[in-house]
Amino acid sequence: MGAVRVAAPAKLNLTLAVLGRREDGFHEIDSVAASIGLADELTLTDAAARSIEYADDGGRPVSIQTDDDIVARAWRALADSAEGMPATGAVRVVKRIPIAAGLGGGSSDAAAFLRAANALWQLGLCNDDLMRIGATIGSDVPVCLTGGFARMRGRGERIEALADAGCDDAAVVLHAPEIPVPADKTAVMYRALRPPHFTASEASERLVERLARREVRHESCMNAFDQVADEVMTGLRTARRRFAAGLARAAIERGMPAPTPLLAGAGPSLFAILPAGAADAAGALLAERGVSARVCRFVPRPQVEIAD
Repeated sequence: MGAVRVAAPAKLNLTLAVLGRREDGFHEIDSVAASIGLADELTLTDAAARSIEYADDGGRPVSIQTDDDIVARAWRALADSAEGMPATGAVRVVKRIPIAAGLGGGSSDAAAFLRAANALWQLGLCNDDLMRIGATIGSDVPVCLTGGFARMRGRGERIEALADAGCDDAAVVLHAPEIPVPADKTAVMYRALRPPHFTASEASERLVERLARREVRHESCMNAFDQVADEVMTGLRTARRRFAAGLARAAIERGMPAPTPLLAGAGPSLFAILPAGAADAAGALLAERGVSARVCRFVPRPQVEIAD
């Protein structure tokens, strides 16, 4: 093999309960996450030099706006753990997931790199090895390595893969508003939480039970950060109101209750889950109103492919 390609799907936290602050400074969470059909694409190629580049679908360079590239960190972590890891290679990431949007794009790119490198360079690492390495890179990397529906606990490193729910009748309507966010957004959001915002694990437990019955509904979802997000991010309240109005119109036209948009991860993206037909209608209606929205299906973990 000279090159492999891996899709890096966005990660959507369907539930995100924050149970409390731990002695090590992290927060204890209980979250059910899912992969959705909005994905970056990472290609790893044998090369004489080492490079990592990001581009959009048109081939134009994309700035990831950080001095701490998570794919570079994944490369270093893997090199520290795997024998026979080459020092050179070329990584190209086609970015489709909005950056710093609460959708785990960077973590998914890092997970895709770990899987691609293990395959291309035949490092012989098992999934447990990759999960252990991934946890040292970022709290969301293990769940992105697992893909599909999964439950994440601890600070995110304890992963329970859930059976694919077969939720073909459900879709996600996703809105990523272009508003300013703090540079250390996730840390700021955690600092904004107070003990009254902490909850137990009931929401995640209930959603796991629903998924076992092969169903997912918006009313089963929650996000602890919704309690503080409007105060942390300027403009989110207005974006939420415009998004909610379009969702409500589409739902009412189909005789359904209007869903209340929820924050995706640490935001600022917002989402709602609707039956597939209603989700498509909501996406079209939002576009007519000038509100950018994507309609995504739930997807399993992608396979590593030989690149063309």
